[in-house]
Amino acid sequence: MDGEEERPAQGGEEQPPAQDTEEQPLARDEQEPPERGPGASRHLVTVAVAAGVLLFALAFFMAGFAAHALLDEDGGCGNEAVTAGVAEHDPAWGPEDAVVVIQEFADFQCPYCSKFALETYPQLKAAYEDKVRFVFRDFPLSSIHGSAQKAAEAAQCAQDQGVFWEFHDLLFAHQDAMAESDLRAYAEDAGADVDEFNDCLDSGRNTREVLLDMQDGRRMGITGTPAFLINDLLLSGAQPYEQFQLAIDQALATAEAE
Repeated sequence: MDGEEERPAQGGEEQPPAQDTEEQPLARDEQEPPERGPGASRHLVTVAVAAGVLLFALAFFMAGFAAHALLDEDGGCGNEAVTAGVAEHDPAWGPEDAVVVIQEFADFQCPYCSKFALETYPQLKAAYEDKVRFVFRDFPLSSIHGSAQKAAEAAQCAQDQGVFWEFHDLLFAHQDAMAESDLRAYAEDAGADVDEFNDCLDSGRNTREVLLDMQDGRRMGITGTPAFLINDLLLSGAQPYEQFQLAIDQALATAEAE
């Protein structure tokens, strides 16, 4: 089920999501070559384009290699590490033994994620707080949102101090201010110990936790934000409350019938 969902777009401009668009880093090196002068050679233009493509491919490979190195630094736990991360580290509310588990994959700079957080999420929590388990997962679209990764790491620092949801609300309410100085100010407003938060953010110790969430999301077929897994049902985009209500009630009814 698809709704308003943000996905990375080619060419460096943020655009509305399109069906079947795969997440890709911005291909700044693949921009069209400068306009040729009267005496330019077609051969030189071809070589220049090919070189640009090769440089982009190399950069993409190195970025992927670095991410995998971070994910494997504990001995290559792979998906087992991701599964453990959901239970131990990801912010959540609701009964731990709930028969319906909702996982939200979100980006703190995504406007559709903000729409869900400010409009639909409060209704869901009020209606289902004692019936479902709601888990927040990170899925920063760094190719179009330059502060999303750091904001996700900062939110994990807030989680370490037990003030994630307060920090979460502040980030989504102030998406126009996401500099590191803003993140530190939000932490103080959320009630975090500022020195402890700053040490956490500066250390980068939550980078791997964010990458694990992204790895898990990609394995589940997620390419844009927000995206929700309601047990095994994938619901994409900032759907209206009624759509979530229908999906959750159906999942609860199915679980009770088993």
